[in-house]
Amino acid sequence: MRFKRTNSKATHTGSWAVAYPDIVTCAHKFWWPAGVKWEDRYASEPGSGQLNPLNPNTYKVLKNVINDVVRLFPEPFYHGGADEIIPNCWNSDPAIRSFVSNGGTLSNLLEIFINSTLPYIVSLNKTVVYWEDVLLDNIVKANPKYLPKENVILQTWNNGHNNTKLIVSLGYRVIVSSSEFYYLDCGRGDFIGNNSADDVQTGRTGDGGSWCGPFKTWQTIYDYDIDYGLSEEEKRLVLGGEVALWSEQADGTVLDSRVWPRASALAETLWSGNRDESGKKRYAEATDRLNEWRSRMVKRGVGAEPIQPLWCVRNPGMCNVVNSF
Repeated sequence: MRFKRTNSKATHTGSWAVAYPDIVTCAHKFWWPAGVKWEDRYASEPGSGQLNPLNPNTYKVLKNVINDVVRLFPEPFYHGGADEIIPNCWNSDPAIRSFVSNGGTLSNLLEIFINSTLPYIVSLNKTVVYWEDVLLDNIVKANPKYLPKENVILQTWNNGHNNTKLIVSLGYRVIVSSSEFYYLDCGRGDFIGNNSADDVQTGRTGDGGSWCGPFKTWQTIYDYDIDYGLSEEEKRLVLGGEVALWSEQADGTVLDSRVWPRASALAETLWSGNRDESGKKRYAEATDRLNEWRSRMVKRGVGAEPIQPLWCVRNPGMCNVVNSF
Protein backbone atom coordinates (compact mmCIF):
# COMPACT_ATOMS: atom_id res chain seq x y z
CA MET A 1 0.00 0.00 0.00
CA ARG A 2 1.21 3.50 -0.80
CA PHE A 3 -0.12 6.88 0.20
CA LYS A 4 1.00 10.45 -0.27
CA ARG A 5 1.82 12.36 2.91
CA THR A 6 1.34 16.13 2.84
CA ASN A 7 1.34 19.01 5.30
CA SER A 8 -2.27 19.97 4.53
CA LYS A 9 -3.41 19.42 8.07
CA ALA A 10 -4.09 21.29 11.29
CA THR A 11 -0.53 21.02 12.61
CA HIS A 12 3.08 21.43 11.41
CA THR A 13 2.07 24.22 9.05
CA GLY A 14 4.13 27.17 10.24
CA SER A 15 5.68 27.53 6.78
CA TRP A 16 2.27 28.30 5.32
CA ALA A 17 2.29 31.62 7.19
CA VAL A 18 4.90 32.97 4.77
CA ALA A 19 2.26 33.07 2.04
CA TYR A 20 -0.96 33.03 4.09
CA PRO A 21 -0.30 34.56 7.52
CA ASP A 22 -4.01 34.98 8.29
CA ILE A 23 -4.74 31.24 8.35
CA VAL A 24 -1.92 30.16 10.70
CA THR A 25 -1.97 30.55 14.49
CA CYS A 26 1.18 31.17 16.59
CA ALA A 27 3.41 31.43 13.54
CA HIS A 28 7.02 32.57 14.05
CA LYS A 29 6.87 32.22 17.83
CA PHE A 30 9.76 30.59 19.66
CA TRP A 31 8.55 27.05 20.10
CA TRP A 32 9.42 26.57 23.81
CA PRO A 33 10.33 29.80 25.60
CA ALA A 34 12.69 29.58 28.56
CA GLY A 35 10.94 29.12 31.89
CA VAL A 36 7.74 27.88 30.28
CA LYS A 37 6.37 24.48 31.19
CA TRP A 38 6.38 21.86 28.42
CA GLU A 39 2.59 21.75 28.35
CA ASP A 40 2.55 25.51 27.66
CA ARG A 41 4.88 25.39 24.65
CA TYR A 42 3.80 26.62 21.21
CA ALA A 43 5.11 23.60 19.32
CA SER A 44 6.86 20.32 19.97
CA GLU A 45 9.73 21.57 17.82
CA PRO A 46 10.43 24.62 15.66
CA GLY A 47 8.89 26.20 13.74
CA SER A 48 5.56 26.86 15.32
CA GLY A 49 2.25 27.20 13.52
CA GLN A 50 -1.10 25.45 13.12
CA LEU A 51 -3.92 26.06 10.67
CA ASN A 52 -6.83 28.03 12.08
CA PRO A 53 -10.03 25.97 11.78
CA LEU A 54 -12.20 29.05 12.37
CA ASN A 55 -10.88 31.03 9.41
CA PRO A 56 -12.85 30.38 6.17
CA ASN A 57 -9.75 31.23 4.15
CA THR A 58 -8.05 28.16 5.63
CA TYR A 59 -10.33 25.89 3.64
CA LYS A 60 -10.01 27.88 0.41
CA VAL A 61 -6.25 27.41 0.51
CA LEU A 62 -6.47 23.85 1.75
CA LYS A 63 -8.84 22.69 -0.97
CA ASN A 64 -6.48 24.05 -3.60
CA VAL A 65 -3.64 22.07 -2.03
CA ILE A 66 -5.75 18.92 -1.81
CA ASN A 67 -6.74 19.24 -5.47
CA ASP A 68 -3.11 19.64 -6.53
CA VAL A 69 -2.01 16.59 -4.54
CA VAL A 70 -4.87 14.42 -5.78
CA ARG A 71 -4.14 15.41 -9.37
CA LEU A 72 -0.44 14.60 -9.05
CA PHE A 73 -0.73 11.31 -7.16
CA PRO A 74 -3.15 8.56 -8.27
CA GLU A 75 -2.99 6.51 -5.05
CA PRO A 76 -6.36 5.93 -3.37
CA PHE A 77 -5.08 7.32 -0.04
CA TYR A 78 -4.62 10.86 1.23
CA HIS A 79 -2.73 11.50 4.47
CA GLY A 80 -4.49 14.18 6.48
CA GLY A 81 -2.06 14.30 9.41
CA ALA A 82 -3.76 15.74 12.53
CA ASP A 83 -0.99 14.74 14.92
CA GLU A 84 0.61 16.74 17.73
CA ILE A 85 -1.90 19.54 18.09
CA ILE A 86 -0.43 21.91 20.66
CA PRO A 87 -3.15 23.65 22.73
CA ASN A 88 -1.22 26.87 23.41
CA CYS A 89 -0.72 27.49 19.71
CA TRP A 90 -4.43 27.58 19.05
CA ASN A 91 -5.10 29.41 22.33
CA SER A 92 -2.81 32.24 21.23
CA ASP A 93 -5.38 33.29 18.60
CA PRO A 94 -8.03 35.82 19.77
CA ALA A 95 -10.85 34.26 17.75
CA ILE A 96 -10.10 30.82 19.16
CA ARG A 97 -9.90 32.18 22.71
CA SER A 98 -13.33 33.72 22.18
CA PHE A 99 -14.62 30.40 20.83
CA VAL A 100 -13.37 28.59 23.93
CA SER A 101 -14.65 31.22 26.35
CA ASN A 102 -18.11 30.77 24.83
CA GLY A 103 -18.19 27.06 25.56
CA GLY A 104 -16.22 25.58 22.71
CA THR A 105 -13.26 23.26 23.18
CA LEU A 106 -10.08 22.61 21.26
CA SER A 107 -11.43 19.16 20.45
CA ASN A 108 -14.43 20.91 18.87
CA LEU A 109 -11.96 22.90 16.78
CA LEU A 110 -10.37 19.69 15.53
CA GLU A 111 -13.82 18.32 14.72
CA ILE A 112 -14.63 21.47 12.74
CA PHE A 113 -11.40 21.04 10.81
CA ILE A 114 -12.07 17.37 10.06
CA ASN A 115 -15.71 17.93 9.17
CA SER A 116 -14.67 20.70 6.77
CA THR A 117 -12.02 18.65 4.97
CA LEU A 118 -12.66 14.90 5.26
CA PRO A 119 -15.93 14.87 3.23
CA TYR A 120 -14.22 16.86 0.49
CA ILE A 121 -11.27 14.46 0.32
CA VAL A 122 -13.66 11.49 0.29
CA SER A 123 -15.61 13.12 -2.56
CA LEU A 124 -12.39 12.85 -4.59
CA ASN A 125 -12.45 9.06 -4.08
CA LYS A 126 -9.71 9.02 -1.48
CA THR A 127 -9.51 7.19 1.83
CA VAL A 128 -8.12 9.55 4.48
CA VAL A 129 -5.22 8.46 6.68
CA TYR A 130 -4.81 10.25 10.03
CA TRP A 131 -2.23 9.83 12.75
CA GLU A 132 -3.64 8.12 15.82
CA ASP A 133 -3.61 11.42 17.75
CA VAL A 134 -6.87 12.41 16.11
CA LEU A 135 -8.60 9.75 18.20
CA LEU A 136 -6.21 8.95 21.07
CA ASP A 137 -4.63 12.24 22.15
CA ASN A 138 -5.10 13.03 25.84
CA ILE A 139 -6.21 16.63 25.26
CA VAL A 140 -7.29 17.35 21.67
CA LYS A 141 -9.14 14.53 19.93
CA ALA A 142 -12.20 14.08 17.76
CA ASN A 143 -15.41 12.23 18.50
CA PRO A 144 -15.39 8.99 16.48
CA LYS A 145 -18.60 10.08 14.74
CA TYR A 146 -16.45 12.50 12.72
CA LEU A 147 -14.13 9.65 11.69
CA PRO A 148 -16.22 7.13 9.72
CA LYS A 149 -14.47 3.77 9.68
CA GLU A 150 -15.24 3.17 6.02
CA ASN A 151 -13.38 6.35 5.02
CA VAL A 152 -10.62 6.58 7.64
CA ILE A 153 -7.41 4.68 8.39
CA LEU A 154 -5.38 5.47 11.51
CA GLN A 155 -1.59 5.36 11.66
CA THR A 156 -0.11 4.55 15.07
CA TRP A 157 3.26 5.77 16.38
CA ASN A 158 2.94 5.59 20.17
CA ASN A 159 2.86 2.83 22.80
CA GLY A 160 3.64 -0.09 20.50
CA HIS A 161 1.20 -2.98 20.58
CA ASN A 162 -1.07 -1.26 23.08
CA ASN A 163 -2.19 1.48 20.71
CA THR A 164 -2.49 -0.92 17.79
CA LYS A 165 -4.79 -3.06 19.91
CA LEU A 166 -6.80 -0.05 20.99
CA ILE A 167 -7.31 1.20 17.44
CA VAL A 168 -8.44 -2.11 15.96
CA SER A 169 -10.63 -2.84 18.97
CA LEU A 170 -12.53 0.32 18.00
CA GLY A 171 -12.99 -1.10 14.51
CA TYR A 172 -10.52 1.08 12.62
CA ARG A 173 -8.01 -0.10 10.06
CA VAL A 174 -4.46 0.69 11.11
CA ILE A 175 -0.98 1.28 9.69
CA VAL A 176 1.75 0.53 12.24
CA SER A 177 4.68 2.95 12.57
CA SER A 178 5.61 2.40 16.20
CA SER A 179 8.36 4.83 17.17
CA GLU A 180 9.73 2.21 19.56
CA PHE A 181 10.56 -0.05 16.62
CA TYR A 182 10.10 1.71 13.27
CA TYR A 183 11.58 5.22 13.62
CA LEU A 184 14.83 5.28 11.66
CA ASP A 185 16.03 8.64 13.01
CA CYS A 186 16.10 7.55 16.68
CA GLY A 187 19.23 7.21 18.79
CA ARG A 188 21.29 9.96 17.20
CA GLY A 189 21.03 12.62 19.86
CA ASP A 190 18.83 15.67 19.47
CA PHE A 191 18.83 18.64 17.12
CA ILE A 192 18.11 21.35 19.71
CA GLY A 193 21.75 21.70 20.76
CA ASN A 194 23.73 20.68 23.81
CA ASN A 195 20.79 20.79 26.19
CA SER A 196 21.82 21.33 29.82
CA ALA A 197 19.44 18.51 30.80
CA ASP A 198 21.86 16.08 29.16
CA ASP A 199 24.89 17.26 31.15
CA VAL A 200 25.24 14.18 33.34
CA GLN A 201 28.53 13.13 34.95
CA THR A 202 27.46 9.86 36.54
CA GLY A 203 28.55 7.46 33.83
CA ARG A 204 25.07 7.15 32.46
CA THR A 205 24.93 5.50 29.04
CA GLY A 206 21.72 7.32 28.11
CA ASP A 207 20.40 8.39 24.76
CA GLY A 208 22.05 11.84 24.65
CA GLY A 209 18.72 13.60 24.32
CA SER A 210 17.19 11.41 21.63
CA TRP A 211 13.55 11.23 22.70
CA CYS A 212 13.06 7.88 21.01
CA GLY A 213 16.47 6.31 21.59
CA PRO A 214 18.07 3.88 21.29
CA PHE A 215 18.91 3.39 17.64
CA LYS A 216 16.49 0.97 15.96
CA THR A 217 18.60 -1.83 14.51
CA TRP A 218 17.48 -3.94 11.60
CA GLN A 219 16.97 -6.79 14.05
CA THR A 220 14.61 -4.64 16.13
CA ILE A 221 12.60 -3.88 13.00
CA TYR A 222 12.67 -7.43 11.65
CA ASP A 223 11.50 -9.10 14.85
CA TYR A 224 8.58 -6.77 15.56
CA ASP A 225 5.21 -8.49 15.12
CA ILE A 226 2.69 -5.80 14.19
CA ASP A 227 -0.31 -8.01 14.98
CA TYR A 228 0.95 -9.30 18.33
CA GLY A 229 -1.82 -9.92 20.83
CA LEU A 230 -4.65 -9.44 18.35
CA SER A 231 -7.54 -11.75 17.59
CA GLU A 232 -7.90 -13.11 14.07
CA GLU A 233 -10.67 -10.60 13.40
CA GLU A 234 -8.52 -7.73 14.67
CA LYS A 235 -5.53 -8.84 12.62
CA ARG A 236 -7.54 -8.29 9.45
CA LEU A 237 -7.71 -4.59 10.30
CA VAL A 238 -3.89 -4.25 10.36
CA LEU A 239 -3.08 -3.14 6.82
CA GLY A 240 0.69 -3.10 7.22
CA GLY A 241 3.56 -1.08 8.59
CA GLU A 242 5.79 1.81 7.60
CA VAL A 243 9.23 2.81 8.85
CA ALA A 244 9.70 6.55 9.21
CA LEU A 245 12.80 8.67 8.72
CA TRP A 246 12.11 12.21 9.85
CA SER A 247 14.35 14.90 8.49
CA GLU A 248 15.43 16.90 11.56
CA GLN A 249 18.89 15.31 11.30
CA ALA A 250 18.78 13.66 7.90
CA ASP A 251 19.34 14.98 4.41
CA GLY A 252 20.52 13.63 1.07
CA THR A 253 24.05 13.03 2.33
CA VAL A 254 22.94 10.34 4.79
CA LEU A 255 19.64 9.18 3.32
CA ASP A 256 20.84 5.87 1.88
CA SER A 257 22.60 4.69 5.03
CA ARG A 258 19.76 5.72 7.33
CA VAL A 259 17.14 3.91 5.26
CA TRP A 260 18.97 0.87 3.90
CA PRO A 261 19.09 -1.97 4.64
CA ARG A 262 16.79 -1.42 7.62
CA ALA A 263 13.79 -0.71 5.39
CA SER A 264 14.59 -3.95 3.57
CA ALA A 265 14.24 -5.81 6.88
CA LEU A 266 10.78 -4.33 7.23
CA ALA A 267 9.90 -5.33 3.68
CA GLU A 268 10.80 -8.97 4.26
CA THR A 269 9.08 -9.28 7.60
CA LEU A 270 5.86 -7.74 6.27
CA TRP A 271 5.78 -9.39 2.86
CA SER A 272 7.17 -12.82 3.71
CA GLY A 273 6.86 -12.94 7.48
CA ASN A 274 9.66 -13.23 10.01
CA ARG A 275 9.04 -16.90 10.81
CA ASP A 276 9.92 -20.12 9.02
CA GLU A 277 7.51 -22.91 8.11
CA SER A 278 7.69 -24.34 11.63
CA GLY A 279 6.70 -20.98 13.14
CA LYS A 280 10.14 -20.10 14.53
CA LYS A 281 11.61 -16.64 14.03
CA ARG A 282 14.18 -16.50 11.25
CA TYR A 283 17.55 -15.37 12.61
CA ALA A 284 20.79 -16.50 10.92
CA GLU A 285 19.05 -17.18 7.62
CA ALA A 286 17.66 -13.66 7.52
CA THR A 287 21.09 -12.17 8.32
CA ASP A 288 22.76 -13.91 5.40
CA ARG A 289 19.99 -12.92 3.03
CA LEU A 290 20.12 -9.28 4.13
CA ASN A 291 23.93 -9.26 3.73
CA GLU A 292 23.54 -10.43 0.15
CA TRP A 293 20.84 -7.88 -0.58
CA ARG A 294 22.91 -5.08 0.93
CA SER A 295 25.82 -6.04 -1.36
CA ARG A 296 23.49 -5.86 -4.37
CA MET A 297 22.35 -2.38 -3.36
CA VAL A 298 25.93 -1.16 -2.98
CA LYS A 299 26.79 -2.47 -6.45
CA ARG A 300 23.86 -0.47 -7.77
CA GLY A 301 25.19 2.72 -6.20
CA VAL A 302 23.02 2.75 -3.08
CA GLY A 303 24.97 3.72 0.04
CA ALA A 304 23.41 1.07 2.29
CA GLU A 305 25.25 0.58 5.59
CA PRO A 306 26.88 -2.78 6.43
CA ILE A 307 25.29 -5.05 9.02
CA GLN A 308 28.30 -7.36 9.61
CA PRO A 309 32.08 -7.31 9.09
CA LEU A 310 33.26 -8.15 5.59
CA TRP A 311 34.70 -11.47 6.82
CA CYS A 312 31.22 -12.56 7.85
CA VAL A 313 29.80 -11.60 4.47
CA ARG A 314 32.48 -13.69 2.74
CA ASN A 315 31.88 -16.60 5.08
CA PRO A 316 28.07 -16.90 5.32
CA GLY A 317 26.83 -18.37 8.58
CA MET A 318 30.18 -18.25 10.40
CA CYS A 319 29.27 -15.19 12.47
CA ASN A 320 25.67 -15.99 13.27
CA VAL A 321 24.50 -17.47 16.55
CA VAL A 322 21.14 -18.53 17.92
CA ASN A 323 21.48 -18.98 21.65
CA SER A 324 19.22 -18.64 24.63
CA PHE A 325 20.80 -17.00 27.64
